[in-house]
Amino acid sequence: MAGKLTDDRMMSASRLPGLMGYSKYSRPNDELQYSINAIDGKPRDDIGNEAMAWGNTLEPVVLTEACKRLGIAEFDVDIGKPFKSDLLALQCSLDGIAQGTGQTVTSNSDLNIYVVGQDSIVLDGPGVLEAKVTKTYPEDAPDLARGPIQLQGQLLVTGYKWGAVCVLYQGIEMRVFLFDRHAVTEKAIITAVNTFESKLEAYRQHGEIDWYPPQSSEDMDRIYPSVIEEAELAMPQSAATWAQKIIDAKASMKTAKEDIEQAEIALKKILGQAKVGKVGNLLVEWPMRHYSAQAERLVPAKEAYSARQSTLKVKVIK
Repeated sequence: MAGKLTDDRMMSASRLPGLMGYSKYSRPNDELQYSINAIDGKPRDDIGNEAMAWGNTLEPVVLTEACKRLGIAEFDVDIGKPFKSDLLALQCSLDGIAQGTGQTVTSNSDLNIYVVGQDSIVLDGPGVLEAKVTKTYPEDAPDLARGPIQLQGQLLVTGYKWGAVCVLYQGIEMRVFLFDRHAVTEKAIITAVNTFESKLEAYRQHGEIDWYPPQSSEDMDRIYPSVIEEAELAMPQSAATWAQKIIDAKASMKTAKEDIEQAEIALKKILGQAKVGKVGNLLVEWPMRHYSAQAERLVPAKEAYSARQSTLKVKVIK
């Protein structure tokens, strides 16, 4: 895989899940701040980790196997250039491109091939190959943040008719998900990208950030990143309701924690050395937790050991 190919100063297909509210790791204002930082010339944060490194290493292996299962002989998994839309401010990089020969493909559980949203798909001409490596359990359709939204953005940019999200789950099972272009999703992408670009253009012109409506308390930290130490605001009466809500919620949390503590003491007395207890349709577990031995690093080596878990597991029995 080539390094970062797309320009951070505009939206890219890989960032669409965050922009459109499908990612649990990024929100619209995160993406806006990311591009504004790039416009201001600030260096990109290093977000690399071992999981990402393995994903990059396994990418050509995953895509080569996917093409083998699809019966595709002509493909490229070393794309060294970005692609940019002629219609809107959207770009993308591609993990691979496969050349379809007009073959019709249906779902095949033996080969772990899944045609999403329709009974069959025609692999007509070039198609986008997107590789993902994840520790999650295999799915019948990938999470929207794990390829599908990104793929639709890539198809929109390239004009290709089909694409494949190729996911290696837990290092032991690969599934190939095939998609046609999806008009409704494309329309949503175009709307989101145009709004995003208008916010960036306003910043380029006036230097002021037009934030998205806040979706979390952390969003407000970004919108108001500094404080005027001597400022004291006379707040409207409505603020008292919100302030009291925080006080009441924290008190409820404290009471809930105390209730849990008392209930666990009582249940542990009843369980004693038993691992599992049943009462009505409730199952209460108090198992052991086992710890593996650890080699010496910067701290002394540790022997393997086991200890009783501190937290009970309580669930309703179906």
